Amino acid sequence: MNTGNVILRMKGIKKSFGATDALKGVNLDIYANGVHAIVGSNGAGKSTLMKMLAGLYKPDEGTITFKDENITGLSPIETQRKGIQVVHQVLNIVPSLSVFENILLAMPPVKMGFLNWKPGIKQVEETLKLIKFPMDLKINAGQLSVSEQQFIILARAVINETKVLVLDEPTARLSLEETNKLFDIIKKMKEKGTTVIYISHRIEEIYAISDRISVFRDGLCVKTENTGQFKENDLVNSMLGKNIDVFFPKKEVNPGGELLRVKDLTYQDKVFGVDLHINQGEIVTLVGAVGCGQTEVVNCIYGIINADSGEIVLNGEKLKLNHAPKEAIKRGVALIPEDRASEGMIADYDIKNNITSINMGQIAKYQVISDSLESTLASKMVERLNVVPPDINYTMSALSGGNQQKVVVGKWMTESYKLYLMDEVTAGVDIGAKAEIYKIMGDIASSGSSILLSSGDIEEALGISDRIIVLFKGKIFKELIPRETSKDKLLTYIMGGTVNG
Repeated sequence: MNTGNVILRMKGIKKSFGATDALKGVNLDIYANGVHAIVGSNGAGKSTLMKMLAGLYKPDEGTITFKDENITGLSPIETQRKGIQVVHQVLNIVPSLSVFENILLAMPPVKMGFLNWKPGIKQVEETLKLIKFPMDLKINAGQLSVSEQQFIILARAVINETKVLVLDEPTARLSLEETNKLFDIIKKMKEKGTTVIYISHRIEEIYAISDRISVFRDGLCVKTENTGQFKENDLVNSMLGKNIDVFFPKKEVNPGGELLRVKDLTYQDKVFGVDLHINQGEIVTLVGAVGCGQTEVVNCIYGIINADSGEIVLNGEKLKLNHAPKEAIKRGVALIPEDRASEGMIADYDIKNNITSINMGQIAKYQVISDSLESTLASKMVERLNVVPPDINYTMSALSGGNQQKVVVGKWMTESYKLYLMDEVTAGVDIGAKAEIYKIMGDIASSGSSILLSSGDIEEALGISDRIIVLFKGKIFKELIPRETSKDKLLTYIMGGTVNG
């Protein structure tokens, strides 16, 4: 990397939203042909700065310079035409359009003022070969998994020969296999002259892929170093401004009787004869490579999708295979879904409305919602979860990803549920917020409730679980006790391998 060539310079950037100062004068230089990682807690200002680079926000003060040209305040389309592509946490996919159309959506082929898709077919096929992620071009993007949608957005960036590519939490919903594939693509793009800005909460990824690291905290860029010179302890301390004493506050719980039993569960070509059980007070984690069936198992239990065959027994009583989510809720089952933006929250509503959206009976008098009861309940939960800012009237979409997730979890804690289904509950969440969510999970287990967690984070699975169930191609491949295994062994099982000794 040529550290003398600054391709992008952001100087004195300030941005406020009402009384909240999101950015307080950020200075950041990005060198050409490198991978520049940006880390920091949720709400530190990382995504706000990138939205400003994309043209979605305009700075209150400061300038953005690209190749010595002032691009401050350009529109998103003008920014893309300059060669700057930002892949946001919330994927800008049009579900009703095909994979092919979504890939070409940023700069669709036009002839004489009309869309002319045909010339783009070969280009799209070559791009998908380049990123080694073949897809059916005709299928609607809304039918794909979140991870597959992530690669559609990536293909869109590759096909437009992006000069600066910003990836905001790109692996939050990717498996280990997909993450490695993403890293290969980044390296190829870097070799071809693309500069990558990489935002992530996963420290091991930061060290694996980046050349330089910048740390954001409280709306400022507080430190920038070459990756090889940045010690991990210094990085964490710079991010938080404090030490985390216990990252995985796993509480020792003596499991009670059996709460859930799943027998011979089968769903289409995704799940084949899965058998598992969970005891009261247990945290059981499902892990596996892409397409292993984790999410499908969780969704069958909750009733979002209906299993083709098998049994789901909760507290000794069978659930019908075609049961609806409302029946699961009635029986004491809660779900924190994989995609919080589209499935876990109401983005345009405030924190208060989201927290009280599940158990509205608690906030009603004579079947009429009481504002005082709603505000009291929401305020207690915001304080308990340490939501920032602690304003119950703050709009959900304006919160950072980690604070949104706290609210998504918190709305299910206004009452006690027997079983909490959590699908990638810490995806896109910073280190501090992760520790707080893990503490909440420990509290849930201590109360006697159980958690079935689906996770792509190996360290999380090893740190928080009582038992780990490895799925491989829709079947249970291995069941493990965390203290009796290692990260390397677990990774081997996830890929369908065997361990000697």
